[in-house]
Amino acid sequence: MKYKNYKSAIHNFTHSFISIDYMKSGRLAVNILIDLYNLGLETKTTFDFINKTIQPDKAESKESRQLLNDYLDWLPDHFANHNCDLTKLEKLEISIWTDFDNTLPYERNQKDRIFKVSALTKWKADGRNVEILEVTQPEIIPKKLVGLEKIPRMTEML
Repeated sequence: MKYKNYKSAIHNFTHSFISIDYMKSGRLAVNILIDLYNLGLETKTTFDFINKTIQPDKAESKESRQLLNDYLDWLPDHFANHNCDLTKLEKLEISIWTDFDNTLPYERNQKDRIFKVSALTKWKADGRNVEILEVTQPEIIPKKLVGLEKIPRMTEML
């Protein structure tokens, strides 16, 4: 096990968590942000994978809990694939946010919009200092969803 492997594992875990991809869960983190937006609240939430909590309390739902649990279930395999000892992980918090009021047109398809999902991950492993990883990735959604319905599975869109 090399400490640098943790950085790679956490980076990949964060990208997967914030993406619009149903590979690891039947739920999307961005849908939790949509729920907060629709409640008129700040579109930011934090998932603590060590203490198994979700903040703010308004972000706690059956859907967000399933998302957290699905990623917790994947974490051992993910860390094993990166040659990391999960028992040495002391902190793993991912805060995600976006600004749904500032989407951009997608040049290739005017029926789509681009928005940015950002994440700040705080993690600590193997008795070392807390490290911070910041990630921003663009996502493309159909323009009709900018009214912020939940992002459906691809099979639901067909």
